[in-house]
Amino acid sequence: MMSAAGIPLAVVGCDFRVAPSRARSQLVLTEHEALALADDLERGGWAEGLAVLDTCNRNEWVVASAQPAWAAQLLHSRMRERLDPELRGHISPYTFVGDEAARHLFRVAIGQESLVVGERQISGQLFEALHRARTRGTSTRILNGLGSIAGRLVRIAMRRGCLEGSAVGVHSLAIAWLREHLPSARGRVVVVGLGSIGRRVAGILEEDPRFELVRCNRTVTDGGGVRPLTELPTLLRQVDAAVFCTAAPQALVDPDDLQGSRPLVLVDIGIPEQVADRDASRWVRRVGLDELVDWHQVAGCAGAEQRCVTTDALVERAMGELRRYCSEPAFTPVLERVRVRSKSLAAEELPALISAQLPDLDKAARGRLEGELRALVASYTDDVLQAIRDGARQLSEGSTWNEE
Repeated sequence: MMSAAGIPLAVVGCDFRVAPSRARSQLVLTEHEALALADDLERGGWAEGLAVLDTCNRNEWVVASAQPAWAAQLLHSRMRERLDPELRGHISPYTFVGDEAARHLFRVAIGQESLVVGERQISGQLFEALHRARTRGTSTRILNGLGSIAGRLVRIAMRRGCLEGSAVGVHSLAIAWLREHLPSARGRVVVVGLGSIGRRVAGILEEDPRFELVRCNRTVTDGGGVRPLTELPTLLRQVDAAVFCTAAPQALVDPDDLQGSRPLVLVDIGIPEQVADRDASRWVRRVGLDELVDWHQVAGCAGAEQRCVTTDALVERAMGELRRYCSEPAFTPVLERVRVRSKSLAAEELPALISAQLPDLDKAARGRLEGELRALVASYTDDVLQAIRDGARQLSEGSTWNEE
């Protein structure tokens, strides 16, 4: 399973250091686009699996490939093609191949490549990206093994103080900016979007007596005190600031359309951008990810220089386990047979069975049923593959590190 470059992985991406948020917004793949890209790579023999990581800090495409250098070259071109022509000339995605790709991903997992060094939320975002790859059927044995080993790395890093608390990340920068720039009197802030990031922002603001919190989300439940997104225009006339944490495919707000008699700050930490990036009226100030990056670098916020002294050693231990994992030949045919059989079951046999047994089912209901059954197959397959991997690891002397 090892390639000429070492571990059969490649990473192509843009983070906050090489591309502004406007450019990174153009790199976000929909589920349909991710599946189409994975199919193209597999049909062309470039790669066997694909995972897509889209966060506030970075957009990265991770592939498992026996020819990682070739795959990286192709993905580099594909990623640049998504950029507007005026951006392509001065933005070049970075590439990591083989061992360097794995080393980069392990460093990403423990927050060593983040804007706020040591941020904890990135590990969950990486694991979610790998989970989505399994759900859509674009994962492989190598990507699954990468996730398992990264999970152990994160647990050890947390115990050794290499990861900060969950309140440290881009969301905490947004709150720190508000604390510095809003008037000292109690300010009313609406948090738009209540995913994992939005919930963290709301939780911190709720405990700070300087702020009065309003929650706003696309979906609401009765009695939850959350305002629906349809009320956002009204809310923006009533608050001092808004923090946008959604993942809507297009901007939710255009500053030029806002009129009011009081200053309003729009803090956008979403990718794609949730607030149109243009000059606003004299009442409205837009603060995007790029502004937060610049402010963070000048202000030297808490956590910026935090570094665990054992980080490099931990990453190299993870590298050693991944190399052993990639080199274990005994169970490879079994793992590949289970993966191929599962993929065929989810993509071909389940739809055919539903059509034969439930011919009158409408298209929407059929889609939901197929999706739920695919998720069940993926979950069962994950358990089987993990059991096989655990057995292989136990048979490989010294292949598992001590997490204590």
